[in-house]
Amino acid sequence: MKRVFFTVILGTLCVVSAQAQSVSEIIQQIAQRAPVILQAQDDIAAAERELKLFRQSIWMPQLTVSALPIGFSGGSWQGSLTFSANMSLPLGTTLRFSYTGTISYADGSFRGSLTGEVTQPVFGFRLTDATLELDRRQVALEEAKHALAERQRQVMLDALSELLDLTIVRESIAIAQARVELAKKLVDAVRSRVQSGQAEQTELLAAQIELRQSELTLAKLQRDFALAQERFLITYGIDEMPTWQAPTVRAELKDLAEVLLHIEITPEVVFKDARVRRAMQQLGERFTTKLKVQYNALPKVGLTVSYEPHSAGWSIGLGVHLSFLADHALKLERAHQAFAAAQQALSSTAKTVKLELLTQRNALHEAYSQLDVLALRSELMALQHEMKHQQLERGLLSPLDWEAFLLEQREFENERRAALYKLAIAYLRYKNSWGLSFSLQEAFHE
Repeated sequence: MKRVFFTVILGTLCVVSAQAQSVSEIIQQIAQRAPVILQAQDDIAAAERELKLFRQSIWMPQLTVSALPIGFSGGSWQGSLTFSANMSLPLGTTLRFSYTGTISYADGSFRGSLTGEVTQPVFGFRLTDATLELDRRQVALEEAKHALAERQRQVMLDALSELLDLTIVRESIAIAQARVELAKKLVDAVRSRVQSGQAEQTELLAAQIELRQSELTLAKLQRDFALAQERFLITYGIDEMPTWQAPTVRAELKDLAEVLLHIEITPEVVFKDARVRRAMQQLGERFTTKLKVQYNALPKVGLTVSYEPHSAGWSIGLGVHLSFLADHALKLERAHQAFAAAQQALSSTAKTVKLELLTQRNALHEAYSQLDVLALRSELMALQHEMKHQQLERGLLSPLDWEAFLLEQREFENERRAALYKLAIAYLRYKNSWGLSFSLQEAFHE
């Protein structure tokens, strides 16, 4: 019977092992199909469509056709048709073509006139509305691509952190189950001692309380684990929880963390942050707006080239435009205020990012500092293991007490693993905040 039981257990373990994935495989899959990633991909597609449509609209001419119906005047019949096309290019170039045809029924004549005109502003051609809008849409597309890469890295780190937490809780549940079994054995032992008069009823009640407390702890861990899994499924758009192998932290991670802790946080590092980069883009847009307002307040000089085949032929001229009615002073003041606000926002964002970097460095330093304590506790636990094992062999320690110590040792190993996971996550997050590339393989064995 025992052989059959162990065969079933072994078969179940083999199936689980065969289905288990490495954490890096799961994270890579999540980084491709998480809802926030899919939304970022949709944002890129939308930005590409908007840029494409705007580029097409720039080169799309505006056509106008007008006709006068045939009418009677002075004993003759006449009619006319006018066809015009206008096109405004990004740099302010305006193309105008007009063709007018007139037909006279009285003498059977038809006369057409073609006029062409090209106008180009001499100054400020980079500040046209079309140029600024085209630049804005190109920047929006690049920003959407940057946002996708940033979200992928953030999703990888968040999902990794949650999986590691689930790994620790999963082991805590197994330990809690073992504690419940141990508490049941202790209740049975105390009950036997009470029945034989070797123990008081109070000891039995204390053992029963300990059992009930162990059962409550196990139930809470199981509820928390189920809730965390459900949150994981919803957050990352997964239908069912994957089966994963518990990763092992690389021994050399301590040296990598030590090197990273000693690197100075420079302004260049701060300005790599996405929020600072966006604030700089906002500042650049405000500066361009201020230049445009200043340009609009100046007289406009435009170069015009036209062609009229039936009269003047080719002609070249200069046009000057000056608006006296627009409130340029008020617009310029608002542009200055918006630019100053963007400068203040950039400075505030940079300070916030640097403060967050310092906070993450402190978190990494704290996790790194715990390694020495863990090493000492590991040494202490090894000495206690040897001492208690000798006591067990000499009959000075009961099997139940030995089993309780093994659970304490198992709890310490889980605590130690949690501390190493904390170090790995702190290292990867801090490195990501620097704008440096990272891989899970530099922190974990799988």
